[in-house]
Amino acid sequence: MNRRAASFILGIALALTLSAGLWWFLAGRSERSTGPAGGRPEEAGPTERVVFNLYFAEGGQLRAEPRELEVTESPKNRIRKIVEALLEGPRQRGLAPLFPKEVTLGSVQLGDDGTAYLDLRWPEHDEPPASGSTEEIQRVYGVVNSVADNVPQATQVVLLWNGLQRATFSGHLDTSSPLTPDRSILAR
Repeated sequence: MNRRAASFILGIALALTLSAGLWWFLAGRSERSTGPAGGRPEEAGPTERVVFNLYFAEGGQLRAEPRELEVTESPKNRIRKIVEALLEGPRQRGLAPLFPKEVTLGSVQLGDDGTAYLDLRWPEHDEPPASGSTEEIQRVYGVVNSVADNVPQATQVVLLWNGLQRATFSGHLDTSSPLTPDRSILAR
C-alpha cells in the first residue's frame, strides 16, 4: 500500500472516530438535559402518585419511611425519584440522612439483567464521605434496599461515585460487584 492510500484510510478512520465521539458527547448532553424540549426519556408519559418505602438510618439499623412521589411507569424514572428523595433526607423525626446534602444523583441506567447503575456525585470530592462500618452499611443498603424493594425490575444495584465504580465506599463494605438487598439490617 502506498503512502497516499494509507493517509486516506487513516483520514477516514480519524473522521469516523471524531464523528462517533461527537455523537456520544451530544447524546449524553441531551440525555442530561431536563428542559421541556429535551426531558429525560424515562420522564415521558403520564405520571401518578405512588407511595414508596425509603430506608433511612436509625441507630444501627434502617427504618422505612413511606414517601409519596410523582412518577411515571418507567422503572428508570421510579429509581431516579426514589434516590433523589433519599438524598433529600428523611422527613420523620428520629431518622438520619444517608449522605451529606451536597451529594446528588447523576445518571441512572437499568440493565436487562435487572442491574441498576446509580452515579452518586459530590462536587469537588473525589472520595465518598468518610464513615465507620455501620454508617457505610446504612448508606449503601439504604440505597440498595430502597431501589430493589420498590422497583421490581431492579434486582441488584451498582453504586458509582463520580462516575466510577469503587471497591468500597469507606473501606468496610465491598462495592466492587452488584449488591442485592440486605433485609437483616431493617428495623422491625
